[in-house]
Amino acid sequence: MADPPLNRGWIPVANETLGAVFARRGIDNEASYRQFIAPSIDDLHDPASIHGIDHACERIARAIRDGEAIAIYGDYDVDGVTSIVLLQTVIRTLGGDVGFVVPHRLVDGYGLKMEVLERVLTERDVKLVITVDCGITSIEPVRRAIERGIDVIITDHHLPPGELPAAAAVLNPKQPGCEYPFKELAGVGVAFKLCCELIRRSGRKMSTESLLKIAAIGTIADVAPLIGENRTIARLGLDGLADTRNHGLRALLRRLGLHGKPLRASDVGFKIGPRINAAGRLASANTAIDLFAAASEEEAWTICAELDRMNAARQDIEAAVRDAATRQIGGDERILILAGEGWHRGVLGLAAGRIAQQWHRPTLVIAIDGDTCVGSGRSIRTINLHEALDSAGDLFTHFGGHEFACGFSFPVSRLPVLRERLTARFAGMPGDVFDRHVTIDGWLELADVDREFVAAHELLQPFGAANDQPLFGIRGVRVKGKRHFAEDCCELTIEDRSGSGSAVVWPSVKQLTAAADGEPLDLLVRIEPDSWSKTGGRLVLADLRAAE
Repeated sequence: MADPPLNRGWIPVANETLGAVFARRGIDNEASYRQFIAPSIDDLHDPASIHGIDHACERIARAIRDGEAIAIYGDYDVDGVTSIVLLQTVIRTLGGDVGFVVPHRLVDGYGLKMEVLERVLTERDVKLVITVDCGITSIEPVRRAIERGIDVIITDHHLPPGELPAAAAVLNPKQPGCEYPFKELAGVGVAFKLCCELIRRSGRKMSTESLLKIAAIGTIADVAPLIGENRTIARLGLDGLADTRNHGLRALLRRLGLHGKPLRASDVGFKIGPRINAAGRLASANTAIDLFAAASEEEAWTICAELDRMNAARQDIEAAVRDAATRQIGGDERILILAGEGWHRGVLGLAAGRIAQQWHRPTLVIAIDGDTCVGSGRSIRTINLHEALDSAGDLFTHFGGHEFACGFSFPVSRLPVLRERLTARFAGMPGDVFDRHVTIDGWLELADVDREFVAAHELLQPFGAANDQPLFGIRGVRVKGKRHFAEDCCELTIEDRSGSGSAVVWPSVKQLTAAADGEPLDLLVRIEPDSWSKTGGRLVLADLRAAE
């Protein structure tokens, strides 16, 4: 496909190929270019247009005014943890009597459970429950709460069912009748918008910038699409995290060697997020929430050490489950339905995601525990997994999620039927939806990658879902040398007709190091900033082939 013409009248990117990358991402005028590379708080949408937010704010204001006890009920992942931190901070600042409760992943499972609330009710006479990152399918628990004299406000971002809970208010941009212009907020994004509206209505002065730092972590870690308002939240929040006052965040960034440095989305996705997630995966998410509430950096450092320990344990457990699951793959399946006894529930989604990526197939990883199956599913870009699983919805006792990630449970006796029905459904799909395709954003020569190019390329940050890091092709490259600098890592010295350069090969593509020296190759690379390089960047090898 030919690159779109580059309009130099509005986009100040000298390289034609890179300019075309901007154009293909919908940046086709000066206003969209400005909003893309330098979003501001003014670019955030008015939360008042979220359906139900009036009722939610009025009910919360009444609870604060009357001194009613409020409980925030959140999910145990990063999205839920950051949502709890935001909403609890704002309500307390406004004078509310608010606490939180998080279900235990291994004991309670996902979603609003009256049994979990009962534990809170033994200590506090809660009159209002606010869910974050969950609740949209909780029809029965909401009914039971109302019978107990408890009002419920639901804030969620997962796909709503045909029938909504009879809550005092339901905040979800995806629900029918909601006119909010951006539908892809993470759970923390919905909580953030509620916080902004509560602050506005109260007339209090609070820093939206400080809230954005927390919202950015949840948005990026939940793999929300980094376009539109999510991009604004992520970009502004990442910028603010370079100088945070929160003792917990500051200690975590110091421990990871990130404090005071410009942060990238990958820092959240691969370093910050997994440590916050580890608490809820293996034990209680309270540990992660305690990090944000630490009274000193010394206290926070101790919590960080515990999160580090749990993250390391999580990696070992996940690897074991993934290896066991992978051994069940025959190789010709269109959907991978992998189930085993004793598999740790806390790592099912991670294992499913990695297997789906490796085998390029929708993947369900299911833990069998007695008479019950609990599982997580992850999909590939061309297949709506939620829609496929919904076709077998009568088999599930619990089911929810979104297009590419789902969670579910069902009696073990139904596992054969689930396999049969999903296998038949996927067998009827056209074969090309299972093909692995790579979109090359453009072709370069080594000489094209200079400091000006790298600086313009970085304006595309933050990279993530729906805003992938660009992939560039370089034709006719010869490998002149290799330097190994760590296990399964090496640096290739390369040259093409325009000059010479180098490319890094990480362990994820270690098989590429077998490329024969001197043979002409076509490379597929990503570009990352590198202050030590004379060009200001480095090439990271993603794939290669014999030169055409």
